Amino acid sequence: MTKRTRSADLGNGTYLNPVLFGHYADPSILRDGEDYYMMSCESMIYHSRDLIHWEPLYTLYLQTRAHNVHHTCAPDISKHGDTYYYFSVGNAQQIFVMTTKDIKNGPWTDPVILGKAGMTEEGDELIDPALVFDLAGKPWLAMSKNCFYPLTDDCMALAGDFVQVAGDPPIPDEFDVEGVYTEGPKFAYRNGYYYMMVAAGGTLGPATAHGTYAYRAKDLMGPWELSPYNPISHTGSFKETWWTKGHASFIDTPDDEWYIVQHAIKKDYLEQGRMYIMEPIEWTDDGWFRIPEWAKTDEPLPMPKHGEKVTHGYPLKADVNNNKLDYAWEMQRDILPNENFRFTPDGLYIRAKGEDLNTSDPLLYSAAFPAYEVIAEFEIDEGVGAGLTAFTVPHACCGIALKDGFIRIFDQDKPLLSKRFNLREWNSNKIFFKLRYVDHVVSHWYSADGKNWTKLNICAFVGVYCSHAGLECFGKAWMRPGVFAYGGEGEALVKSFEVREIETE
Repeated sequence: MTKRTRSADLGNGTYLNPVLFGHYADPSILRDGEDYYMMSCESMIYHSRDLIHWEPLYTLYLQTRAHNVHHTCAPDISKHGDTYYYFSVGNAQQIFVMTTKDIKNGPWTDPVILGKAGMTEEGDELIDPALVFDLAGKPWLAMSKNCFYPLTDDCMALAGDFVQVAGDPPIPDEFDVEGVYTEGPKFAYRNGYYYMMVAAGGTLGPATAHGTYAYRAKDLMGPWELSPYNPISHTGSFKETWWTKGHASFIDTPDDEWYIVQHAIKKDYLEQGRMYIMEPIEWTDDGWFRIPEWAKTDEPLPMPKHGEKVTHGYPLKADVNNNKLDYAWEMQRDILPNENFRFTPDGLYIRAKGEDLNTSDPLLYSAAFPAYEVIAEFEIDEGVGAGLTAFTVPHACCGIALKDGFIRIFDQDKPLLSKRFNLREWNSNKIFFKLRYVDHVVSHWYSADGKNWTKLNICAFVGVYCSHAGLECFGKAWMRPGVFAYGGEGEALVKSFEVREIETE
């Protein structure tokens, strides 16, 4: 059986958050019969039949990029009739929509621009669209700041200006937040009420910043009343396991079990981005919902009933020979295919780019473990440097490489690492490299045969490689292992690439 990336399933009828380890920000989730589909800021569509095991299906990124529509905020996937909708806000604040009749296989229509997202009188730019229908069947596009745009009946155009239907949720003074920033509306309809959840407090501020707040109303235009159980989900202290919990979506099961899925940053893994976590909710006698007192986000929780497993995650042994589109591989700012990377029967060829790791174009892999090691075998052209990296963005990365007979370490842009006393001689163009990621430290190793290893004892502390440090490229700001090549006019051949989980307490 092929080993794959981490699953939350503990194998005893319970699961342990996160459901998806790594950066899966702003999840939007849809149930279609017994199937579930999820999309996050990364533009990938995932499929599940039990809410715990998720298989990547395909990405919409290539299609939106081809039409110069760059997804920049939280997505929304929904279904009405026999049509599935994907709404988002792209570059230049353009609201766009794509549709399909077959969400599992596609194809999707090309993006249709609805117009530029507006701005409130206070200067808040509207983001995070969500499709919702009123009781008369009229579609609306809810956005941040509780603003609703009317849509045409086919949902393909704005039918007027937005209406602000409710104010921001009150945030208690004892909560230290980044700002109010009401965003990410999501909806459920039950027993004559619309229920709306919003995120507020800001994602990248203090651990206690983000939170999920609820409203309900009998009509989409209000009046909306605030839940007495607010905040529905919130981090109370930086000592908790999960920081800045928020941006939740409703999901129910065929057995009428209800959950919220949201993102959160794991306290000890800030460099791994905003992870997808799931919590049960219960409906109260007064018609509201809340997370039950027994449900602890950092403890095992009961699996949803009667679900079926799908093939989860990504293989730990990468296929470096197959030219198929493998969604475990991703460039820092792009998705394959790319002319700088060639999959061949011999392995993966990488064309050299840039003068060092920081200016190269690495190809990254979704490792998705709290601790792991990565081993790769290289054959490198003369004048080219190549190796393994743990990479977030260009000024927050580390790695080990071989070039011109010397092995060297990169760690951000520390100048001493290029000095002769920090290099190691190597008289071959063939080499194995290994990175070990444990407790926020990446250690670097090399070998002639992939069995007998030497540690180049210059380790990198990667706990600072996180969005909280103000990294650019926010949508991909999580640390992943990968391969890179730089300098010269040639290529490096990656003959194998494998991730191995390291068990930790």
